[in-house]
Amino acid sequence: MAFTLPVVAIVGRPNVGKSTLFNRIIKKRKAIVGDRPGVTVDRLETECVIGGEPCVLVDTGGIGESQHGEMQGAIDSQVEAALDIADVVMFAVDAIAGPTPVDHALAQKLRKSNIPVILTINKAENAGLAQEFFALGMGEPQPVSAAHGHGMQSLCSLIAKTIPKYDIQDEISDEKPLARVTVIGRPNVGKSTLINAWLGQDRMVVSPIAGTTRDAIDSDMPYEDSFIRLVDTAGQRKSGRINDVIEFVARVKAVQAFRRADVAVMVLDGAEGIVEQDMRLMHLAQEEGCALIVAVNKVDLLSDDEWKYYVERLDFRMRGLPDIPVFRTAAKHKKGVKKLLKHAVEAGVANGFEASTGKLNRWLSDAEKKQYAPSDGGAVVRLKYVSQIGTTPPTIRIFSNRPQAIKASYKHYLEKSFRQYFNLPGIPVRIKFGKTDNPYEEKSKGRPKSASEIRNKDKQKRSR
Repeated sequence: MAFTLPVVAIVGRPNVGKSTLFNRIIKKRKAIVGDRPGVTVDRLETECVIGGEPCVLVDTGGIGESQHGEMQGAIDSQVEAALDIADVVMFAVDAIAGPTPVDHALAQKLRKSNIPVILTINKAENAGLAQEFFALGMGEPQPVSAAHGHGMQSLCSLIAKTIPKYDIQDEISDEKPLARVTVIGRPNVGKSTLINAWLGQDRMVVSPIAGTTRDAIDSDMPYEDSFIRLVDTAGQRKSGRINDVIEFVARVKAVQAFRRADVAVMVLDGAEGIVEQDMRLMHLAQEEGCALIVAVNKVDLLSDDEWKYYVERLDFRMRGLPDIPVFRTAAKHKKGVKKLLKHAVEAGVANGFEASTGKLNRWLSDAEKKQYAPSDGGAVVRLKYVSQIGTTPPTIRIFSNRPQAIKASYKHYLEKSFRQYFNLPGIPVRIKFGKTDNPYEEKSKGRPKSASEIRNKDKQKRSR
């Protein structure tokens, strides 16, 4: 069962130290820190543990910040971002500057929400500076110095207490769908139209305006003797080009959808061609453990020659991905959608693939006979045995006498061989390597030398 981690969002006006707080909490220099407003122009998010509680920490610096001085627009965007994605909001202010009109406006909007807000007074090396922030009406201020680490332990403990706790028992008791199918793609490629065609109703809002879908929406659908869960995600653009806060929110939620899906259907626009962002999304889905299927939509707009050229380009662009099945669809006219759904469900089920140790070792033996591992400086690299250690995606551990010598190219060969042997097209496979112990190594070190070994050693000395 996949769980969506709670989101802690850091919000505040420019140059109050949001990125420094982000770096201090995750204990890494991931956010770019500068001494001028607007340094953070991209969204930053990372899974971390705060005070013992796992969560996703988001730095919203730069989101919605106006380039023309319209303060109200910047305030609205900041708060909208926080309230749409966050379970907890860290409202960061500058102790040295004191409460500003922008801080008061942000506080007024945050007070109207039902989301817990922690008022974080940064640059408060002098803790007494926090007192005047009671005027914001946000409760007890938390004075910290992100640059020097002062007060951070107390702040993290408060965040951990505030993060909502999941009732895992209730989650587990829910009936499990046959497969969780996430539909991904750039804006306006027909994702919602595809899901509506599957459902037979207009469950999703469809519009020619890019970015109509603002959230990841789950829809349960009867399927054979069970049901499947469909998740529609907002269209994705390259992170550096996200100027609208709504698209930032959609991106965060789409990543969360990947992490709880069994299979991702990547929808491409047949009339537009393939762009770098399409490839980035495919790789991201696979990195998050989703099985992957590609649906080329709007193929009714392509001639036979155009389709042939499109497939050639797609094959070339996907050469770094594992045998991804490609389907032709015209979702608007409901052509090819049933076949696509059938294969998506099968891929979602296959992502939970499990095999006995006997079957796995027969595969390993067959793979090694067809192509032996390259030697380690002349020493033979042997693959001894294999066991499965996880599913969704299938994860195996192969034990070898020299695991450190196994090259990346041979690992890729094993992954491809695994998918072909067990008929798992589009399924990501995780292979880990472990070292087998030599049961005779320690014995040989401690046992007395034989007479022949002593004679051979004496001969070697005399020959020197």
